[in-house]
Amino acid sequence: AVEAALDRLVRPREPEARSMLVSRTKAPAYNVQTAVDAEHALIVTHAVTLHAADNRQLEPMAEAAQKALGVERMNVVADAGYSNSEQAAHCEQRGILPHVPANRSTNNQDGGGIFDRTAFHYRTETDTYLCPAGKTLQRKQLSKKDKAIFYTANKTDCGSCAMKPRCTRAPQRLVMRLLDEDALNRMHARATPQAIRLRRSTVEHPFAVLKYRIFGHPRLLLRGTRGAQIEIGLATMAYNLQRIFNLLGGATLTQKLSPA
Repeated sequence: AVEAALDRLVRPREPEARSMLVSRTKAPAYNVQTAVDAEHALIVTHAVTLHAADNRQLEPMAEAAQKALGVERMNVVADAGYSNSEQAAHCEQRGILPHVPANRSTNNQDGGGIFDRTAFHYRTETDTYLCPAGKTLQRKQLSKKDKAIFYTANKTDCGSCAMKPRCTRAPQRLVMRLLDEDALNRMHARATPQAIRLRRSTVEHPFAVLKYRIFGHPRLLLRGTRGAQIEIGLATMAYNLQRIFNLLGGATLTQKLSPA
């Protein structure tokens, strides 16, 4: 019935042929998000967004899953594309523990020969950094745009340091620390190899079923975000019904769905 409903959806009309030059434009695309229950492989919640990257979706998807499940505490596993220190901190405040590898920028200057930020030790008690040469980087300024704090070394220390060629080309070294750096580190520590394997084995299969078994074609049929949400909603319903059928059996599922 769901497949028949999908077939009846109104397809977008083909554009009319015109004898004029038309500028090339990018085709609209949507980012489909799903949260999958690790125990039964059911899609708990889904969303369709216009954000190309996933790094803004950790908090909204986790909160939607928490609401759908009706639980106060839960664990969420995602890949590095969902790395977001601010959203990780917000999730922890709501009783959601994210297990996500931290996606950090890497230092590729001089072929990676320059000291990376990981070579600098943060000291919580003094809110300072200690460089590889044992010198202190003091707190310099707060950047609201980057949501981070910048720490700088003393120019004199850097100027006389034998390690400077391996540290910076600038007069002094600068290190950035995110405002929610601690939450990012905790999130990264939870992302064990076992957790990442669990994510891969849990969420990839439903996506494959949606794409290749239920839709059977690479594109959505309806225009606009609303149309995409309708199609994904129908596909999610079809997947969950088939999954529940496999778990409970036809007789039990029919009984559960029958009116009282």
